[in-house]
Amino acid sequence: MIDAEVNKSSNPIEKLNSGNQRFISEKTIHPHQNKKSVLANQDSQKPFAVIITCSDSRVSPEIVFDQGIGDLFVIRNAGNLISDIDMGSIEYAVEHLDTKLIVVLGHTECGAIKAYINDKDGAYKKHFNHIDNIVETISLENEEIEADKTTPKATNYLGAIDANIKHSLKLIQDNPIIKEHKIKVVPMLYDVHTGKVIPL
Repeated sequence: MIDAEVNKSSNPIEKLNSGNQRFISEKTIHPHQNKKSVLANQDSQKPFAVIITCSDSRVSPEIVFDQGIGDLFVIRNAGNLISDIDMGSIEYAVEHLDTKLIVVLGHTECGAIKAYINDKDGAYKKHFNHIDNIVETISLENEEIEADKTTPKATNYLGAIDANIKHSLKLIQDNPIIKEHKIKVVPMLYDVHTGKVIPL
């Protein structure tokens, strides 16, 4: 019953949207979260979507999309950034797991973006720690630079989140392997206040 309901659509975006609707409506069915699913995936996996998102503890793709073991290939780091290692993980999912959809999932109240917009004149560079590297990476994103020209970042929090998502989206879309396999790459925003995932 549960498997039938989850798999009634073969469209990966519809699966995610339906799962999020169940989540926000408090009608989750917690699919593929049992021993049977462990055994079904023990020798191989075939996730229907890659989710690149933030490490924020409030953003858990399997929960907010009401999915389970073997459904999602999740890549997480502060600020949903795309390093070479993250890109390699995406390429692996596409080439070896035959995953057809990639989602860049940003979110409201993102601490990495707040650190970026609250930074004054590159003050983060004084700390010499790895958190500084996150802020610097965001500050160098072309989309953030362009957004800041239109509206100063200190007053453009949602715009900065949007620019950050667009930057990661473009990096993935420009990847030759992603182009070769004609993979769909979509931007989404998770609202930590409501639990809703919003297509962008």
